[in-house]
Amino acid sequence: MTEFGRTPFFTAQEFEYMVYIMVIWPVSALRVANKAQEKLYAAIARDGGTHKLVDAMQTRAELYETIGLHAYETLDSSIV
Repeated sequence: MTEFGRTPFFTAQEFEYMVYIMVIWPVSALRVANKAQEKLYAAIARDGGTHKLVDAMQTRAELYETIGLHAYETLDSSIV
C-alpha cells in the first residue's frame, strides 16, 4: 500500500476482508519522517536552533522503551 499511487486507501481490516494475508506500507514511515525533517530544518533556519521543537521530539527514555534497550542490557550482562 502506498500513498499518492493509483490504489485507493484501504485499511488493514479492509485488506483482510479482501483475503490479503499481508499488507505493507513500504514508505509511509519515511514520508512522515521526511515531513518532520522539513519542519526541523525550517525551524533551525528560522529560530537558529531546535529549542522550539523539543516537545515534538522523542526523548532518550522513550527511544530506549521503544527499542527495548534495557532487555538487551540485561542480556549483555548475563553473557559477559
